[in-house]
Amino acid sequence: MRLIVDDARSGADNMARDQELLAAAEPVVRLYAWRPACVSLGYAQPEADIDVDATRAAGIDVVRRPTGGGAILHEEDEVTYCVVLPRGMGPPDLFGSYRFIAGGVVETLRDLGLDASFVEGHTGRDPLCYLREEGVSVAVGGRKISGGAQKRTKQAILQHGTILLSRRTELLSRIFRVDARRVEENVACLHDFRPGLRREDVLAAAKTGFVRALSKELVA
Repeated sequence: MRLIVDDARSGADNMARDQELLAAAEPVVRLYAWRPACVSLGYAQPEADIDVDATRAAGIDVVRRPTGGGAILHEEDEVTYCVVLPRGMGPPDLFGSYRFIAGGVVETLRDLGLDASFVEGHTGRDPLCYLREEGVSVAVGGRKISGGAQKRTKQAILQHGTILLSRRTELLSRIFRVDARRVEENVACLHDFRPGLRREDVLAAAKTGFVRALSKELVA
């Protein structure tokens, strides 16, 4: 399985890159960053779910993902993953494949000393992904720290997910028109538990975490 670690790109460039990898339908883990910060909308999500004026005022891009689910504010310090697997690799059922791939996040967080666990279910359609329990999410201390969304073709599966280092609660509240208290109570980030953690530390843990979870040797 191939490993790609990319420098920060714009939202549009990141999504174009992931679409290329999906079209190639070869097993790959891509770890990357965003610059500038960007809101990604799920493929079927209306733009009205976010306050576009608030994103512009904050200098934040908006892009649409090929994967489903709710919107996410991608900060410049987060680690985002894209995993592409041919349809014959991994569990055939939807939840099973979510868990299989998101196991890389669980292993990453455990390497960082955090007790991470899966949360499964469907809890409505909040505009903000991190207020949903849709598909398979990863939680620490009862709060969601990573979500996942998929795009499936006849040849392959693409799964997106994030690992948040930081959280701008008031900005999330404005962009997604949600109460700041709900964000604090339900959305976790790594700096809640490990304030001094660097993105480089998370990236290193992700490289080994996804190897263990997918039981494949990643080759750069």
